[in-house]
Amino acid sequence: MSLLEIFFIFSIIIQFVHAVEELLTGFHKKWYLFKMPFWIFFLFEILFSLFWILVLLIDLFPNRETLQTFFLVLMLANGIQHIIWWRIVKKYVPGLITAPLHIVVSLIYFLLTFR
Repeated sequence: MSLLEIFFIFSIIIQFVHAVEELLTGFHKKWYLFKMPFWIFFLFEILFSLFWILVLLIDLFPNRETLQTFFLVLMLANGIQHIIWWRIVKKYVPGLITAPLHIVVSLIYFLLTFR
């Protein structure tokens, strides 16, 4: 198992917990870009998670390593976005508790890879 795959797995697990935090704390009603019905956000989370699980489980998935790297970058950006959102509103925002975990995992991977 490669270093990328190990960090990808960690990041997927964190994303599951992050999604649960967002679902339980009303992210769909509070996101600054647009509001959406709960069922749409829930469906998005399911489809998003299923896609990344397929990337993990299917060894011959097209562009698998590129997608895994992209996911780590995406989760780094997601974590940073939550921190910035929190700093702007100066109160808890849905996903804030787990967002720093995304930042830490991604940064460790990139520091180990590009040192």
